[in-house]
Amino acid sequence: MRGTRNTLPALRWLSSLLLALLLLATQPAQAQNNKRRDLEKQREALDMQIRTTTALIDQARKDQKVTQEQLQLLESQIRAREQLIRAMHGELRLVEQRIAEDEDMVRSLTEDLARLKEEYARMLEFAYRNRSGYDRMSYIFAAESFQQAYKRSRYLGQIAEQRRRQAALIEETRLGIESRLNALQQQRSEKAQLVDQQLAEKQKLAADRSGQQNALSTLKKEENRLREAQRKQENKRKELDAAIRKAIEAELKPKAKPGTPAGKLELSLTPEAKELNADFEKNKGKLPWPVEKGVITGRFGPQPHPVLPGIQIDNNGIDITTEKNATVRALFRGEVTSVIVMPGAGKAVIVSHGAYRSVYSNLRDVLVAKGQKVDTKQALGTVITDEDGSKAHVEIWRITAEGQLVNVDPALWIFR
Repeated sequence: MRGTRNTLPALRWLSSLLLALLLLATQPAQAQNNKRRDLEKQREALDMQIRTTTALIDQARKDQKVTQEQLQLLESQIRAREQLIRAMHGELRLVEQRIAEDEDMVRSLTEDLARLKEEYARMLEFAYRNRSGYDRMSYIFAAESFQQAYKRSRYLGQIAEQRRRQAALIEETRLGIESRLNALQQQRSEKAQLVDQQLAEKQKLAADRSGQQNALSTLKKEENRLREAQRKQENKRKELDAAIRKAIEAELKPKAKPGTPAGKLELSLTPEAKELNADFEKNKGKLPWPVEKGVITGRFGPQPHPVLPGIQIDNNGIDITTEKNATVRALFRGEVTSVIVMPGAGKAVIVSHGAYRSVYSNLRDVLVAKGQKVDTKQALGTVITDEDGSKAHVEIWRITAEGQLVNVDPALWIFR
């Protein structure tokens, strides 16, 4: 029985090792799966953005005239497609990593299966050669005491149990290898599809860049017209900025305390307004888009003109190119504090959210009135559609603790 005694601890160790390997083989890495799901979500969002941009580009091309709006849409399309290709590349890396891990796992399991079968064969061979010694009753009755007989009976039971476990482990290991090989085949198929999709997106990206260069060349021939349009646009921005400041200052003026320095606003929030302010801040990055379908074509802050060299644009908000006659919606619940009419530039609506004000301009029609409570995504008005397309201009202002008005980037507040 000595050979079996020496084999038993080794088999127990091998059994424990195989159980651990099988657990790894059947349970994929959670962190890797989460990262893959995040990349897939990002890819889906970018796909939707690209489809929206493509539809808007097609709509702009129907006029058979190259516009600055088309150029900005193409630039947005290029950025989105570049991000999509990067996301696909990240997915490919994860799939390749998973394939390598599975191949290592299959090799390891195959080696352990061979060792397991070898140990099992030795057990059977030993049992065959010493089959007379395995006569249970003879072996037990040959004991010198009852205690020794009990130990022998228990030991024989352990050997039988170990052989059953060994056979079960062999079958489990075989099934684990088969499952891993099937997973490998599926992952290689996924990888091939991703490679094809990535190649297709790279070809579309090249076409977008070609279209961008053609549009840019066409627009550069109209430099005088663009400079005049830019001058008018800059004047409109300044007028809107002055009108917003004047409206907010007029709103807060009755609340200003005596002795307040000039240029400093005194904001006193009610408990309800404080709660609204806190809720607004909690939802940063989660606010709904102000239009149902659209693409950001004008970013926040200073930026070079897309066509004219040496011209700098300073944008207090973001410009969203959208569909014709699109409805503009409130980013968050609040109260309409001002409706501004700007001759030649449409209308604007200001909504209060505690210490924050969201501003929606370039509206043809307004559907709300001053003092009206509005809910999140409630319709505020209809966007103007002109030769420059349909653009909703959105700004977010914050009244600081020092009583100053500052702009914040709306793109950081809406859902991404």
